Amino acid sequence: MRENFLPGPSSDVLEFRRQGVSRVIDRRTFLKGAALTGALAAPAPLRAALLQDASFIEILPEQMAAVKKALDYLAKIQGRRGQIGGQAPLAFTAMAGLAWMAGGSTPTRGPYASNVMSALRFVLQCGRGQTGYLNEGAGRMMGGSGMHGHGYALLFLAELYGMCGEQEDSIGDDSVREAIVRAVAVTEKAQHSTGGWLYDPSPNGHEGSVTITQVQALRAARNSGITVSEKVIERGVSYIKKSTNPDGTIMYRIGQPGGTYPLTAAGACVYAYFGLYDDPMGQKCMTAVYEFLTGKRGGVGGRNDRFGSYATLYAGQACFFMKRKEPKYWTEGYARLRKEILATQLNNGSWSSDGYEGAFATPAYALVLQIPYRILPIFQD
Repeated sequence: MRENFLPGPSSDVLEFRRQGVSRVIDRRTFLKGAALTGALAAPAPLRAALLQDASFIEILPEQMAAVKKALDYLAKIQGRRGQIGGQAPLAFTAMAGLAWMAGGSTPTRGPYASNVMSALRFVLQCGRGQTGYLNEGAGRMMGGSGMHGHGYALLFLAELYGMCGEQEDSIGDDSVREAIVRAVAVTEKAQHSTGGWLYDPSPNGHEGSVTITQVQALRAARNSGITVSEKVIERGVSYIKKSTNPDGTIMYRIGQPGGTYPLTAAGACVYAYFGLYDDPMGQKCMTAVYEFLTGKRGGVGGRNDRFGSYATLYAGQACFFMKRKEPKYWTEGYARLRKEILATQLNNGSWSSDGYEGAFATPAYALVLQIPYRILPIFQD
């Protein structure tokens, strides 16, 4: 992985099971109620609604407390223009927006409503007056976040639109939808003939970490009702398959030997996003992720790799979705990740091991801790 920083199907309902009885609630109705009552401040109803068993509790009190500290930290460091971080602020702002929304806040409701709204405005401004490419205006490695940032920003907009698109309020639905449509077009045109994407919005190269951000963003956009080319998605998934080594690890670029834990975790998510749970390569990929998590694999790109926050972001999601094939991925794999995350949070609520003073690691870890909330469309199983 060469970049300095490096992200399920959505449904229209949340299914809550309590004591073996299921009831279906419209997601927007739930979000409105949760935000108005302060979902983070009153976790008991949410916790009671989630599936749990005697050996594994999906949401712990200390987990909720860590999320609150993290989201407060992100709110504290948000700039006047709505941005997070000094380098690659588009990517980090989009990630922070997702983290706030994962707790139930929207641009108009919830404890972080103003923060989500400010983040939305910043992201939209990064796409104004351009071709649809979501970018800070600076080149990659010169303050901009390149196609990584474009992918995260598109994911943020698509998730927001999926949660709030039907509301007639100050969110600015039309501008959000238009930004998504234009951003999707940029991603589609930038796809390389191999099916992958590179750092800039042109079809002149490919590598794994950018490809994964585009595939997830396109999936989220399609889930929110935006037209996405089936061929583009098929080629993107094909790229991940071609990048999968015989041992299940994912290579940095097709044809380049070796595989790393961060990219393997992200690749497992791609298999899961598109329901390829029974795919032999997808199963090998998730087995590799689990072996990295349990210490059975190491070496280059292992658990101590400097892209740990990127790896954890995707490993947590992979464990969540792939649990339908093997519950231990969730009850053991996710539990290990959660324990590590909780043990390394700083007193100010951040995780700063990412080299960006917590601008990426903090929203990434906050997102992982909130996966079992099942509020974001991408975190619904």
